[in-house]
Amino acid sequence: MNVSDAFAWIGSLRRFGIKPGLERVERVLDALSNPQDGLRFYHVAGTNGKGSVCAMLCAMSMSAGYKTGLYTSPGFEGFNGRISVNQQAIDDQSFTRYATVVKHAIEQVTVGDPLTEFEVLTVMALLYFRDQAVDAVVWETGLGGRYDATSVVHPVVTAITNVSYDHVEILGPTLADIAYDKAGIIKPGVPIVTGAQGEAYGIIEKVAETVGASVVRIDRDVELTRAAYDDHYQTLRYTGIEHQSSEFALSLFGRHQLANAAVALAMFELAHPNLDETAWERAVASLRTIRWPLRFEVFDHRGTPVVLDGAHNPAAARALALGLNEFSAALSQKSLWHMVIGVFRDKDARSMFEEVLPLAQDVVVCRPNHVRGADPEAIKNLIGELGPHLSIRVIEQPLAAVQAALEAPGPLVIWGNLHMVEDARKAIAKLEMNYWT
Repeated sequence: MNVSDAFAWIGSLRRFGIKPGLERVERVLDALSNPQDGLRFYHVAGTNGKGSVCAMLCAMSMSAGYKTGLYTSPGFEGFNGRISVNQQAIDDQSFTRYATVVKHAIEQVTVGDPLTEFEVLTVMALLYFRDQAVDAVVWETGLGGRYDATSVVHPVVTAITNVSYDHVEILGPTLADIAYDKAGIIKPGVPIVTGAQGEAYGIIEKVAETVGASVVRIDRDVELTRAAYDDHYQTLRYTGIEHQSSEFALSLFGRHQLANAAVALAMFELAHPNLDETAWERAVASLRTIRWPLRFEVFDHRGTPVVLDGAHNPAAARALALGLNEFSAALSQKSLWHMVIGVFRDKDARSMFEEVLPLAQDVVVCRPNHVRGADPEAIKNLIGELGPHLSIRVIEQPLAAVQAALEAPGPLVIWGNLHMVEDARKAIAKLEMNYWT
């Protein structure tokens, strides 16, 4: 295969959808001499915030001098972007080589029951990280936890950032169902960090107790508070398990990032119990420089902010709305936001819109470039029902929608789905916008 063949083959596996269960992946890994053995994993699950936690862990691990692999989903910049070492995505030649190896193994041991796209990428990542001899792997679940392909590993620390409603058609209709599935990443003797609340926390605690894993709970065992914020940084204070940081800066915006930062810091402490204070402070200082694409990512368009955010469920939409309010306050800005919105048809769009539309001045609706993309006309009608005062246009192509929205003066937010927002980011790149400074 060449790299185009590899991309085409992996993309073709989408037709197999999601197949919960580990047995097929384990058979393929056995055939490949179990590349996961001997690697140190920080395993991260949760409804929202997984990517931000992974970005922070990656930065801290690298700053402490560890060669660090990162596996995340969905990745930025295609398949390659899901697999990286020290923030460098896997190159095309290596990607092709590992795709070929995994394809051959599948043909040998799972004929008639092939792996899914996500499962193939997971196995490829393990092979790459083993051959790169990384010191640590920041390892993000794809969906849920209990039967997610990433659960084939034995981590040194795990986390469940939070639990809210998403993927209910697969994980279950109740928060208890969703929490139980995510708690499947908890392993005997491996500490678990969580910011989950209420009933969801109770499920996680019970599973941890059953398997013999200690629980570190945010706001009980560790605490992170915000001393100040502006439109660039949040100034935070952390009181942890063994370490404290009286004041440090986080470049990721939004109050919801406090809980994510607390999870990442606690995980890092647990993974490195003998870390000296100099290395700890260096790791914490690295949080000042993080950029995590598509998560309240702010660009400058002629002195006006353009926010990109992949919020795609009600809890993430609520966090986005709070972030937009705080960002406006930091700028002493009172104006409403222009919005470009594109969502998947299997999401709770009504609840998402109820959170964010009160901040809208007008809306351009587009169709995400994905088979699950919702019909823009149906979304327009829903937005019109919730915000009858709003001016609403349909421009199906995300790139054209962004270009049209940028013609109007005033702040713009592009949100609703990671796939669509990544396409929007490509339009912004063509306009050579700079980050907000």
